[in-house]
Amino acid sequence: MQPTSVNMFRINRSDFIQDPAWAVVANNFMCDYPEFSQYSYMVPLRSVEPIPYPNVHTLFEAIMHYMCSAGVRYTYALNQWMIIYPLISCENWDTVVSNIRALASNEKIQKKKRGMYLSLCEFMLEHEITHKNISVADLPKLKSVSGIGPGCIAWCKKYFTSDNDCVEYTDICFKKGFSKLYGGKDSVAQRKKVAEEWTAKGYGRIANLMVLAIGAYA
Repeated sequence: MQPTSVNMFRINRSDFIQDPAWAVVANNFMCDYPEFSQYSYMVPLRSVEPIPYPNVHTLFEAIMHYMCSAGVRYTYALNQWMIIYPLISCENWDTVVSNIRALASNEKIQKKKRGMYLSLCEFMLEHEITHKNISVADLPKLKSVSGIGPGCIAWCKKYFTSDNDCVEYTDICFKKGFSKLYGGKDSVAQRKKVAEEWTAKGYGRIANLMVLAIGAYA
């Protein structure tokens, strides 16, 4: 009996997508960008995946979690999150703000991160936004808050919308995937330019998910 080729298992996952509209997007994308065809076994079956992190359910929690995990090892971020989450999961917004302010003296949390959390809450107070009424429409306003850039906004849109404007071109995993696809050294400006092209063609979401998967697993 001849050994089975590994390539036989690299099937086009788009054949198993249950949402017809998403299947069309995936197939059209692979046709327009054939460099992705070798990774057809990584096509995401859903356009919006559930958030794969513990105790991240709301948009506010997602923003805080992103700020917590950005730039650090996730094992460290997870320990930090175990401290932070109980402080921000309160019903009352004033209690949440009070708890975040109290973090300023908690040396178990990075000093820089403490400042970022407080800046977010102060900004939200100033603009009459709470942990319960914050929406995706508020995200562009948050760009002035330290720790919230295009990466954070795209990450939130990936999980809380079906928008195509969600390409995480600043993400380290995205960078790895992009490099595997196109080789050589690249810059944030180059990745942003390609991301804008994908988004303009309606492929921002599928491209983002594919590049992230390639960066993580290929």
